[in-house]
Amino acid sequence: MKTIIINLFFAFLSVMAFSQSETKNEIATAIKEGNSIQLAEFFMPSVDLTVGSAEDVYSRDQAEMIIKRFFEDHQTIDFMLKHEGKSKLDDFYYIGTLKTDSGDFRLTYFLKKGENHFMIKQFRIEDSP
Repeated sequence: MKTIIINLFFAFLSVMAFSQSETKNEIATAIKEGNSIQLAEFFMPSVDLTVGSAEDVYSRDQAEMIIKRFFEDHQTIDFMLKHEGKSKLDDFYYIGTLKTDSGDFRLTYFLKKGENHFMIKQFRIEDSP
């Protein structure tokens, strides 16, 4: 009985890790493609967003429009994840470089476990240091 419980626990952890990793990859693909609609599917109902002078908590639809405008103004070339980890609040964070036709940007996003899958709770596009 004890072995079964332990095996179920590790199976659950494996599924959670796979789900988070799959979401991370789908988000990275949406960013690389400059696809604001696909990216917005991962936003929580309200998201802490920083893109240029826009810095606030926005609804999913408002955030999608801000990201869309950014992608229209800055044609994406590539997105490369540089660092990832887990915060003290058990959120997963990802930091990468977004290459565009107008220069490089530092892109950071935080994933929080939602009801059925991981969702973006914070998303930032900032000038590269």
